[in-house]
Amino acid sequence: MSAIGLGLDTTFDDTSVAILRGKREILSNLTLSQYKEHEEFGGVVPERASRKHLEVIHHIIAGALKEADLDFSGIDYIAVSNYPGLLGSLLVGLTVAKSLAYTLQCPLIGVNHVEAHPYANVLEHGEMQFPILHLVVAGGHTLLIHARGHFDYKIIGRSVDDAAGECVDKVAKMFGHSMPGGPVVDRAAMEFTGDVYDFPRPMLHKKTHNFSFSGLKTAMLRFKEKSQSTSSSSFDSPERLQEDGPILASFFQSVIDVLIHKTFNAAEAYGLNNISVSGGLAASRKLRLAFEAESARKGVNLFYPPPNLCTDNAAMVTCLAAHRYEAELFDDLTLDAFANLN
Repeated sequence: MSAIGLGLDTTFDDTSVAILRGKREILSNLTLSQYKEHEEFGGVVPERASRKHLEVIHHIIAGALKEADLDFSGIDYIAVSNYPGLLGSLLVGLTVAKSLAYTLQCPLIGVNHVEAHPYANVLEHGEMQFPILHLVVAGGHTLLIHARGHFDYKIIGRSVDDAAGECVDKVAKMFGHSMPGGPVVDRAAMEFTGDVYDFPRPMLHKKTHNFSFSGLKTAMLRFKEKSQSTSSSSFDSPERLQEDGPILASFFQSVIDVLIHKTFNAAEAYGLNNISVSGGLAASRKLRLAFEAESARKGVNLFYPPPNLCTDNAAMVTCLAAHRYEAELFDDLTLDAFANLN
């Protein structure tokens, strides 16, 4: 009988709990977003985020068990993201996970949250096809990962400054839009052409697989200052759409061009015919269409999860943990939390 795992993810500002049977069968996957809690501050406040996790995590666990029609006696292992992320938020999930593992006397499995993102594709498409190149475009990370097998991978490219998702959020905020910025920019990119303005494409032709997006963010700030945009209308109004839409669409086209170029160049350099895309920014419809078109053009196998599995969720964390459970790669109660990836 397949093992059943309960996974927790509290890396940033979403509290997520999932229950997984085997490696793919999602019995429940509940996530509470805190965006409204932080909207007035224009960004996530770490202390507030950790307090909110503490307030709701037990209720979400109870809800996940109810949805899965299980009680704790049916759980075989506990999984938890223990890095990277906001340290206070991580510690809430880790403390709860340790308490559950100790009480239930079952294995505890710590998970690298960024490593877990590509496993959203296992949930959607089946077992990972190795070797494969993973592009992870999460809020705080833009990474290219050459994976030769489960737990056997190497980061071959990363952002040297702002991550792509971070850049998108900051530019959306720069033009007066509330967080999260990704859906706003994606909407503009779907409704307007991306060739009205020619914004920079940082490091596009550099002989490296690394990324850089801070220069693009600065270019957008300089553009806004010169345009002297003072519109106070909402993004949904026709006036604001006409004003900001082509700008944001052109900006996002720059981001897409860099991600496409770097990813497929890296795949070619390493002789890889399998590519996966995951992470919060991967929820973008425009980005998905671009990757699908380029993959078809180059005859590359593309693995891309649905939007609800792109953003932070405990199902992907539990999926990676299921593979670690099968390999008997367990942790003990000395497991710690770390803010950074390395």
